[in-house]
Amino acid sequence: MGRYPLRTAIGEYLRATNDYYSPTTQVVRKAVLYAIEREYSRLVKRNPDLKLCPKDWKEPEIVALLTSMRANGLTHATQAQRLSLVKKLLMFQGNNILDKMKATNPQVFPKAITERKGSLSDEELSRVLKATEEKDGWTGECMRFVFPMYAYTGMRLSELASASRDDLDTSSWTIRVSHPKGERSYGRQRVIPIPEPLRPVVIRFLKAREKHLALRGLLETTPLVFPNGRPDKCVDNRTVGSWKTKIVERSGVRFTVHALRRTYGQNLLNRDVPIETVSLMLGHSTTQTTERHYCRRDEDSARLDVIRAFRNPAPVLKTPELTRPADLTGYA
Repeated sequence: MGRYPLRTAIGEYLRATNDYYSPTTQVVRKAVLYAIEREYSRLVKRNPDLKLCPKDWKEPEIVALLTSMRANGLTHATQAQRLSLVKKLLMFQGNNILDKMKATNPQVFPKAITERKGSLSDEELSRVLKATEEKDGWTGECMRFVFPMYAYTGMRLSELASASRDDLDTSSWTIRVSHPKGERSYGRQRVIPIPEPLRPVVIRFLKAREKHLALRGLLETTPLVFPNGRPDKCVDNRTVGSWKTKIVERSGVRFTVHALRRTYGQNLLNRDVPIETVSLMLGHSTTQTTERHYCRRDEDSARLDVIRAFRNPAPVLKTPELTRPADLTGYA
């Protein structure tokens, strides 16, 4: 496999699986695998006995990777994610050493313990949205549209970035997610309602969009959101990420676009929307995913639910009268 067998194997694996994952997912997989390759190359320099070709990997190679990840301070979740990709790569090469090791020594492998990350408070969200007003021009108009959309529809970063103009329907006030996560396998399209607080934002953006296109002699273009000077191209995740970085600097609120998605789910739950509905709007296949990774009723809301449940007259609890001494257990 040449001078760099691990790098070659990764390239072959990515090409073979390219049609099974979305482009954005494949970008992440590629970055993680090549990060593993760089780290393994450093390990080989320190220990020449390690096998170069993944087909030949055995327990020493896996132990070396595990030890390195722990020494670098990677979380258990990150270690588990990387090992999962390593396993797929090795299985592609016909090597099942990871399965053998897990069968005999499962305790040495990290478990992916998922911690549900927080959402933004109302005050933080207000600061974030206010910060979008500080940018002029077409980029500013895009920022004032996409970040409220993420917060009030729960769309994923790529779902909104890849949306077309036809996906947005102002007659029914809905937006269709035409390119959901996992669209090539498990993903499914869904339609999300645009709530009333968001509608003025949408109208403002569409007017600015129409004006921007007219200045370029265009009546319409397919992408809903597009970068400045490229109306034929959907805005990409990296561009939205750069906008987010500027908003973090201006607002002082450290957040991710995904945090806006969690905020949407949490706000729905706090307004007594059933978890099943929240899960559907977020595009999850089960409510377990929603509760584990995104949002859950907080303790204050749960206590209020219990109080409300007992506001209506409840059946009177009556203690049966003891008519005979023998009714008392143990009475002699």
